[in-house]
Amino acid sequence: MALKKGISPLIAAVLLIAFTMTIAGILATWATTFSKERLSTSAIEGQCLGAIDLASLNFQDSAITAKIRNVAQSVNLTGLKASVEYTDTTKNKEYVLKNYGVPDPLEPSSTAFITINTAESAKPLSIDVVSSNCPRNSAILYFR
Repeated sequence: MALKKGISPLIAAVLLIAFTMTIAGILATWATTFSKERLSTSAIEGQCLGAIDLASLNFQDSAITAKIRNVAQSVNLTGLKASVEYTDTTKNKEYVLKNYGVPDPLEPSSTAFITINTAESAKPLSIDVVSSNCPRNSAILYFR
C-alpha cells in the first residue's frame, strides 16, 4: 500500500491567504487608477459646464451672425465648431470657428463675434457651438 500525502492544512491556509491578498492588491491598484481618472474627467467637465454662451443670433441674407462668450473662469475653449441644422438635413453643415475670426483658444471671459455666410437662402433651425476640449457641454440656440 502506497502512502499518499497532500499538503498540510497550514501550508494550504497560507497559500489561500497569499492568493487572496494578491487578488486584493491587484483590485486595489485598478480601483485607485480608475477613481483618479474619473475624478479628473469630472473636474474638467465641471469646469466646462455652461462655459459657452451663445447670444445675439441672427440670420439675414444667407448670413448667420452671433456672439460667443467663454463664461468659464479657468478653461480656455479650443477647437470651437458650429453645427448649423436645417429642416432639410442634407443642408446641415459644420463650421470651424477659427476660420471666421474666433480666437483659438477663446480665453475665459472673452467674447467673439462671428459672421458665417451659409450660401443658403433657407433659414436654419438651430446652431450648436461646441469646443473640442469640452465636447459634452455645447451651447445650442434656435432661430426665431
